Amino acid sequence: MDPAALDTTLASEQVNAHVAMLRYIFLDEDRQLMLRVDRTDPSKNVVRGFLAFGTLLEQHPELVGKVSFLALLQPSRTDVPEYADYIALIGGVVAEINAKYTKEGRQPIDLRMVEDFPLAVAAYSICDVLVVNAIADGMNLVAKEVAVVNRRGGVLALSETAGAHEELGEFAVTLHPFDIQQMSDAFYTALTMPLEERHRRLAAAAEQVRTHDVARWLGDQLTDLRRIAGFIA
Repeated sequence: MDPAALDTTLASEQVNAHVAMLRYIFLDEDRQLMLRVDRTDPSKNVVRGFLAFGTLLEQHPELVGKVSFLALLQPSRTDVPEYADYIALIGGVVAEINAKYTKEGRQPIDLRMVEDFPLAVAAYSICDVLVVNAIADGMNLVAKEVAVVNRRGGVLALSETAGAHEELGEFAVTLHPFDIQQMSDAFYTALTMPLEERHRRLAAAAEQVRTHDVARWLGDQLTDLRRIAGFIA
């Protein structure tokens, strides 16, 4: 990813307008915001993520009405029956949780099927917790993008099977993607983490991302190739 380009996007008028809107909807008083930005591929594990959130609200009723979960999902491969069925399952789980835990007109999950990068960046910047609970993910740039632009001490709740976990796991709350109770407990840890610790972890994650950019990655590959070539010679 390109941190400089992301910084420019964050400073745009379009993103600022989205930030104002999201703050108004989700962050009045002492409320908190969880976020996920994903495709609707089954490998992204969206349904289990929502089930873990529902478990969180069931076991910690004091959070009902205090925590919202914004999901910006991009429909994927809708011509494939299994993918279309998964989208329907997502909608059903969201409807069930919202029916059970809506309080004072506030639905706990705000599900939006949209591909809007400025909106995503705005949400990145103000979320309290980013959820990445993929079953399998080669990298997951969303985790890196949030680390760079978040200004609220956002906590990365990151699957142990996401590629980004190798680089950012020590700064994140680790998720076991098949274990709904463990993920629920991890969400609670993230939401209740002291603000100082949140900012410390986020700053360390941002430093890691900014200093290990694509130029650094390419240089490391070339260094390894030269080492291998010298060994073979």
